[in-house]
Amino acid sequence: MEAKIGLLMDVPDGKLVDFYTQIEKALAGKANVFDQDNEMIIVSSEAEKFTVIEVMAGLNVNTDQMKLLLLPSDAELMDLFSDYGFTSEGENNYLYEKLVVSFRFTEDSKQADVDQASLQIEEHLLALYKDHGRDIYVVDRQLEELMQGIAKAYRCRIEVLA
Repeated sequence: MEAKIGLLMDVPDGKLVDFYTQIEKALAGKANVFDQDNEMIIVSSEAEKFTVIEVMAGLNVNTDQMKLLLLPSDAELMDLFSDYGFTSEGENNYLYEKLVVSFRFTEDSKQADVDQASLQIEEHLLALYKDHGRDIYVVDRQLEELMQGIAKAYRCRIEVLA
């Protein structure tokens, strides 16, 4: 997953189209907007974040920032995904970083044990994707200890990813 920064604009009701046109003009050539979703502008770096905030302040638009995680385009989204993230106008899938944790099984875990543990973990999954041929599991951050326990019960171990 790739870290992104979401800037949620506090736009008066019914003014989004007008404001967004102004914002696009004001941001042109100043910041690279990676994506957007309704009242959120998504950028890739701290520098771009500060540029957007500065432009917004000049337009008297308050912003709240949040850390997002961009899922790979081939990630499998589970039923609970929409409680922890969203799909943008650009068709990208994001998770709210503060709500989720991702992990994989350690390489020394036996595949048969991993398969059994995966079945148990499946009901808690938000998303699943591959990174360098290895499955990466994403669950609610509060379930990290439970995931450790499930892995241990099936004689395997997980490593939490940063």
